[in-house]
Amino acid sequence: MTLRLGMDYRPALVNREGIGRATRELVRALPSAMTAAERLALFGWTLRAPRFAPDALGTTGNTQLSRMRFPARWTNAALALCGGADGLLGANVFHHTQPRRLRVSRAATTTMIWDLLFLDAEGRPGGPWVAAETAQAMAASAKRAADESDLILVPTEFVRQEVIVKLRIAPERVRTVGLGAAHLPAPDFDALHTRPPFLLTVARIDPRKNHALVLAAFERLVAMGLPHHWLVVGPNGWRAETFHAAVAQSPVRHRIKHIANASDAEVAALVATAEAFVFPSRGEGFGLPPVEAQCAGIPVVAMRTSCLPEVLGDGCAWIEPDTFGAETEALATTLRDVLSNHATRADLIARGTQNAARHTWAQSAARHLEAWRPLTKI
Repeated sequence: MTLRLGMDYRPALVNREGIGRATRELVRALPSAMTAAERLALFGWTLRAPRFAPDALGTTGNTQLSRMRFPARWTNAALALCGGADGLLGANVFHHTQPRRLRVSRAATTTMIWDLLFLDAEGRPGGPWVAAETAQAMAASAKRAADESDLILVPTEFVRQEVIVKLRIAPERVRTVGLGAAHLPAPDFDALHTRPPFLLTVARIDPRKNHALVLAAFERLVAMGLPHHWLVVGPNGWRAETFHAAVAQSPVRHRIKHIANASDAEVAALVATAEAFVFPSRGEGFGLPPVEAQCAGIPVVAMRTSCLPEVLGDGCAWIEPDTFGAETEALATTLRDVLSNHATRADLIARGTQNAARHTWAQSAARHLEAWRPLTKI
């Protein structure tokens, strides 16, 4: 049967981070990859006001958006009255863009699991990156998604193996679809105030993103005489106060600026004008920001962890995880080389640009459709 796809579009309306951006850009790319007979309809009931203008959402005239200001806690009860989200949208396949699921009555369902960083090595809720109660809730949502979905979609092979092992899902029920990189808007350089040379980190502030390591390395760079500043873009997350307290006590605090809420256009301008992109995250499901930096021709320095080697390839200067305290010196030395050595910089930019070309939203849309089309039921 012809695909009539429904999708939970709520993250795209309100989330400026990776899940929201990925959902917006997938929807932007899908119409070009779909046949004339296929249809796309989006579910957008949320009490929160949209944070994006209509032209920033990427929806076209052929895409139906069901939009209503409605409390999340009552949504599934309301959907029960109209045949589920699939009945409301006329969908025969429904895609959940997050493990917290909407009510679906008859359609086949798929769910994107972005990562399992809320599970420990044994697959139990916990680990160092989220609060215990948050881990419990996220684990329950992921388990329900795994049990109830016809197919689980994941952004990387790394996450696919995690899902198979930790959630005990048959390999044929987990499909890697990838994400794209070239989706930031063209930067408005005229709107960007002149800045001193700067390093850039785009990431929610929490222990997993490892801002404390960058702070320690940045202090060494300043002591070496480098003139750079450090811009940190992203909202405050779990235990962000620990990082802010460390910055307040730092001798280089006057060179550090935190931008908690930046638009896509502002992020694009900052990425395009940074001297280097620093991303020493301890764990990711994909890692959109450093791929975006590669796409913009900015050298990337990252930690060799989780899926990042798979995603960033050899277009990155790698810092090796080290439990003996050598990471700070390694990051400072690597950044100094990237910032000061023209040959190193040029080579890293060339390899990064080549790697980013592997990740496009057109390719991701095609892979999603390959997963959805065989599932049509009604």
